[in-house]
Amino acid sequence: MTNPLIENIKTIPPVTRFFTISTVLACLGVTTFSAFPSLYINLNALFSDYTIVRAVFRHGSYFDIFKAVATGILGWYRFVTSFLIPPGIMSTNRINALFDAYFFYTFSNHLEAHEGKFKGNFPDYLWFIILCGSCIQVFNLALEAITGNYSPATYFPHENLLACLTYVWSRSLKNARINLLGLVPIKAYYLPLGNLIVKLILGGPVSLIDTLVGIISGYLYLCVQSNTMPIYNLLPGAYGTPKKRRNDEGRRVGMTHIDNPAHFGGFQADYIEDSIYDKGYLKAPQWLYNLLSYPTNTSVRATAFSPAPGRATAPSSFSTNHQREASPTGSTTGYSWFGGNTAFKGKGHRLGD
Repeated sequence: MTNPLIENIKTIPPVTRFFTISTVLACLGVTTFSAFPSLYINLNALFSDYTIVRAVFRHGSYFDIFKAVATGILGWYRFVTSFLIPPGIMSTNRINALFDAYFFYTFSNHLEAHEGKFKGNFPDYLWFIILCGSCIQVFNLALEAITGNYSPATYFPHENLLACLTYVWSRSLKNARINLLGLVPIKAYYLPLGNLIVKLILGGPVSLIDTLVGIISGYLYLCVQSNTMPIYNLLPGAYGTPKKRRNDEGRRVGMTHIDNPAHFGGFQADYIEDSIYDKGYLKAPQWLYNLLSYPTNTSVRATAFSPAPGRATAPSSFSTNHQREASPTGSTTGYSWFGGNTAFKGKGHRLGD
């Protein structure tokens, strides 16, 4: 007889499942065994490791040198485990850690799942996490070096990566209706801005910086994905793409507004189109596919200037859901984990077209 809990866990996409289970175990380790120092990395820890290795090189034997170097290299696992510790676990009100872990699971699941941005493609989503996670760690170490603040737990990569996932999710489902904090109805497009305001109010400048680091990392990933230049692709008309007037959709045949967008093919006056850096799709490198023994023809690399030529052909042993299609990220499935399941397909046709 199968266990329903185990079966439900098996349905979670692999990368999201790893982070969810590992985060729960890491939180238990921090609260039960005070394992935080052995899981977290910052400049202070790196300087400490460097000092030890340098001292051993000067006065130690060959065995001591080998031991110190091996220990230092193995200690780099903390660059990964740092992402497993929600900031709330270090506070007196640890319920915040539970919320952070749940939000992380939710956004990650809907990005990695078959209906999400990565269409259930394991290597591509893992590559996304590797790139954004590396960018986050570099930003955090640079911030610590600039500010001179080497105290433990200054910045939390878990919160950075959560902000990154939230940003990328909001770019892929711009027109989904959500309720910020369960109270304020907004479009997913404005969720990162709402998070910045909430973090500043509740967590102060440090939480604001944590969220900004995640958003910037996600934005840089989209720049690589679309093969566009950061900053420049934010300018109106960048790369020869004219800025469209938002209200043009509702001004055909004398219309001034649309009361029910669903009656007109899903169009509405404030429909948000894709920006140039939202386009394209970043495929994982060949070596990662080989390492994971995953078929390489399950996705297609595309940029803002060379869209995917169509559907990739997946092997018969794999579901067709693994195939990557070129679709506009401005469209949505109507999903909203905040509530308000109003779908904005964005694929209807105007009268006269």
